[in-house]
Amino acid sequence: MCGVARRMTDDPPLDIPYRPRLTRIPAFWLSMMWGVAALGGVALWLSPVARGTLGNVFLIGQIVASGSAAVSSLFTALWHRLFNELELVVPAHVKTGEPLVPVVRLVPYETLNNVTVKVKLVDRYFQKSQDGVERAQRELASITPLRRARLRGRRLTSLSADFVAPFPDTPHESIQADIMADVLGLLSFAVPALAWQARNLREHGGYYVEAKVRVGFLSRKYHKRVITYYVGGSFHVG
Repeated sequence: MCGVARRMTDDPPLDIPYRPRLTRIPAFWLSMMWGVAALGGVALWLSPVARGTLGNVFLIGQIVASGSAAVSSLFTALWHRLFNELELVVPAHVKTGEPLVPVVRLVPYETLNNVTVKVKLVDRYFQKSQDGVERAQRELASITPLRRARLRGRRLTSLSADFVAPFPDTPHESIQADIMADVLGLLSFAVPALAWQARNLREHGGYYVEAKVRVGFLSRKYHKRVITYYVGGSFHVG
């Protein structure tokens, strides 16, 4: 008992809320909504009249899309019940050749087992193609600071990864990509999904730190951009 009391004194639990109920997470109700939409699609597909009116391909596409959205939303709701805080902390800018040390902060609601955290430094750039320009990326470095480990509940766990800031030698901007993003942004008034594509084009170029956190069969990726610069005979920024 003395050992337990000493551990509670040296490393007391944080004053955070308890794990929320599934029914209090918005993503859960969103998954229910998409699930109802998928079931409605199945009911229409089973009806010869509806299948002949709307078309077999349309109904199957609606069922697959709604079902995928329902499963994705449910996994999101389950993930939100795991951590009170999960943050990737990355410096805003680092000089080429100097240490780049991102930190992953995790505060689980309850003790978690089989937790893996992988941190990568990725270069996302543009390259010429037959169609003009295309997005590309390459992995510069990768570290796994936690592998199938146990995290104590209601405590802060900070994990760091040591990288070296790269020299900015790849094109992180593209006029063609910017023009395409503007066009997609205008078309998004008619097709809202195009706004997501436009945002991806604008945010693609640069050096990113990516943290993948996995707990059992659930996983999420977090990423933040970091600016690297070199001062010498000329000034380079990436």
